[in-house]
Amino acid sequence: MLINVTGRQLEITPAIQTQVENVLGVLDIPALKVSGVNAVLSREKNRFQVSLVLNCKSHTLTAEVEDFDLYRALDAAADKVEAQCQALKEKIQEHRGTVEAEADASAE
Repeated sequence: MLINVTGRQLEITPAIQTQVENVLGVLDIPALKVSGVNAVLSREKNRFQVSLVLNCKSHTLTAEVEDFDLYRALDAAADKVEAQCQALKEKIQEHRGTVEAEADASAE
Protein backbone atom coordinates (compact mmCIF):
# COMPACT_ATOMS: atom_id res chain seq x y z
CA MET A 1 0.00 0.00 0.00
CA LEU A 2 1.38 3.36 -1.06
CA ILE A 3 1.07 6.18 1.48
CA ASN A 4 1.55 9.76 0.24
CA VAL A 5 1.92 12.44 2.91
CA THR A 6 1.64 16.09 1.93
CA GLY A 7 2.06 19.09 4.19
CA ARG A 8 0.51 22.49 3.58
CA GLN A 9 2.02 25.26 5.65
CA LEU A 10 3.61 22.43 7.62
CA GLU A 11 6.92 20.63 7.40
CA ILE A 12 6.61 16.84 7.40
CA THR A 13 9.14 15.63 9.93
CA PRO A 14 10.26 12.00 10.23
CA ALA A 15 8.20 11.68 13.43
CA ILE A 16 5.04 12.82 11.65
CA GLN A 17 5.82 10.52 8.71
CA THR A 18 6.22 7.46 10.95
CA GLN A 19 3.06 8.33 12.91
CA VAL A 20 1.05 8.55 9.67
CA GLU A 21 2.46 5.23 8.46
CA ASN A 22 1.72 3.53 11.79
CA VAL A 23 -1.84 4.83 11.96
CA LEU A 24 -2.65 4.06 8.32
CA GLY A 25 -0.83 0.73 8.20
CA VAL A 26 -3.78 -0.85 10.01
CA LEU A 27 -6.08 0.01 7.09
CA ASP A 28 -4.49 -2.49 4.69
CA ILE A 29 -7.49 -4.83 4.43
CA PRO A 30 -7.05 -7.54 1.76
CA ALA A 31 -10.79 -7.76 1.01
CA LEU A 32 -10.90 -4.09 -0.06
CA LYS A 33 -7.73 -4.20 -2.20
CA VAL A 34 -6.40 -0.82 -1.04
CA SER A 35 -4.06 0.65 -3.64
CA GLY A 36 -2.99 3.81 -1.86
CA VAL A 37 -3.66 6.48 0.73
CA ASN A 38 -3.23 10.22 0.33
CA ALA A 39 -2.83 12.16 3.58
CA VAL A 40 -2.88 15.96 3.45
CA LEU A 41 -1.88 17.71 6.66
CA SER A 42 -2.41 21.46 6.79
CA ARG A 43 -1.97 24.14 9.42
CA GLU A 44 -4.11 27.25 9.67
CA LYS A 45 -3.25 29.72 12.43
CA ASN A 46 -3.86 27.65 15.57
CA ARG A 47 -5.56 24.52 14.19
CA PHE A 48 -4.62 21.53 12.08
CA GLN A 49 -6.67 19.90 9.36
CA VAL A 50 -6.13 16.30 8.28
CA SER A 51 -7.65 14.98 5.07
CA LEU A 52 -7.37 11.29 4.20
CA VAL A 53 -8.32 9.74 0.86
CA LEU A 54 -8.19 5.96 0.68
CA ASN A 55 -8.26 4.48 -2.83
CA CYS A 56 -9.68 0.97 -3.09
CA LYS A 57 -10.31 -1.12 -6.18
CA SER A 58 -13.77 0.30 -6.86
CA HIS A 59 -14.33 2.74 -3.99
CA THR A 60 -12.85 5.94 -2.63
CA LEU A 61 -13.15 6.64 1.09
CA THR A 62 -12.52 10.11 2.51
CA ALA A 63 -12.32 11.72 5.93
CA GLU A 64 -11.55 15.27 7.06
CA VAL A 65 -10.94 16.37 10.65
CA GLU A 66 -9.94 19.68 12.22
CA ASP A 67 -8.40 19.87 15.68
CA PHE A 68 -5.93 21.89 17.71
CA ASP A 69 -3.59 18.88 18.02
CA LEU A 70 -2.16 17.32 14.87
CA TYR A 71 -1.86 13.80 16.27
CA ARG A 72 -5.41 13.81 17.65
CA ALA A 73 -6.72 14.99 14.28
CA LEU A 74 -4.77 12.24 12.52
CA ASP A 75 -6.14 9.57 14.88
CA ALA A 76 -9.71 10.83 14.49
CA ALA A 77 -9.46 10.85 10.67
CA ALA A 78 -8.00 7.34 10.71
CA ASP A 79 -10.86 6.18 12.95
CA LYS A 80 -13.39 7.63 10.50
CA VAL A 81 -11.78 5.91 7.53
CA GLU A 82 -11.47 2.65 9.48
CA ALA A 83 -15.19 2.73 10.29
CA GLN A 84 -15.94 3.29 6.61
CA CYS A 85 -13.66 0.37 5.70
CA GLN A 86 -15.42 -1.95 8.14
CA ALA A 87 -18.85 -0.93 6.83
CA LEU A 88 -17.74 -1.50 3.24
CA LYS A 89 -16.19 -4.86 4.13
CA GLU A 90 -19.42 -5.99 5.80
CA LYS A 91 -21.43 -4.77 2.83
CA ILE A 92 -19.26 -6.79 0.46
CA GLN A 93 -19.52 -9.91 2.64
CA GLU A 94 -23.31 -9.58 3.12
CA HIS A 95 -23.81 -9.29 -0.61
CA ARG A 96 -22.85 -12.92 -1.06
CA GLY A 97 -25.69 -15.42 -0.70
CA THR A 98 -25.83 -17.91 2.13
CA VAL A 99 -26.87 -21.55 2.00
CA GLU A 100 -29.88 -20.90 4.28
CA ALA A 101 -31.14 -18.04 2.12
CA GLU A 102 -30.88 -20.17 -1.02
CA ALA A 103 -32.74 -23.04 0.70
CA ASP A 104 -35.54 -20.70 1.79
CA ALA A 105 -35.86 -19.25 -1.71
CA SER A 106 -36.09 -22.69 -3.30
CA ALA A 107 -38.66 -23.91 -0.73
CA GLU A 108 -41.04 -21.08 -1.61
